[in-house]
Amino acid sequence: MNRIQVLLGLGTLLTGLLGTVLLLADDPPAGVIRENEVLMRAKLSSSQKVLEGLLAEDFTLIAHGAKEMKKISEAAEWPRARDPIYEHHSAEFRRLCLKLESLAHKTNHEGVSFTYLQMTMTCINCHNYVRDALRIAEQPNGGVQLIPAQLPGE
Repeated sequence: MNRIQVLLGLGTLLTGLLGTVLLLADDPPAGVIRENEVLMRAKLSSSQKVLEGLLAEDFTLIAHGAKEMKKISEAAEWPRARDPIYEHHSAEFRRLCLKLESLAHKTNHEGVSFTYLQMTMTCINCHNYVRDALRIAEQPNGGVQLIPAQLPGE
């Protein structure tokens, strides 16, 4: 199996996993889901640019997609965990975006490939954590509050 087939298969897997995560997530309030969905879809679109760049060995496209993902990650202000575990995933994602961009500028195809896979696993791990660790509770004033999915010690 050649490198392009492996990357294409991984891209298909990534798209399917992210789609499944979005479909299986608990339904937050309508205003929150719209903003979250737009941001996550923008990240997914940028991730697909990186994959397309990997398949075509288009390092400009890879660098552009990585830069977009980092900007979206920094700008995103949706309800989320503000704890050390989430912050670790978030910082790791941004670090990997910078690494992707740097490796793309160096035209390091193998380095970009492995970094993209690592970034994908970071995304999956973060989504698993946020989905499993926290739920959104609607507040009487129309706002939302994150609450633990289970109480400590359960």
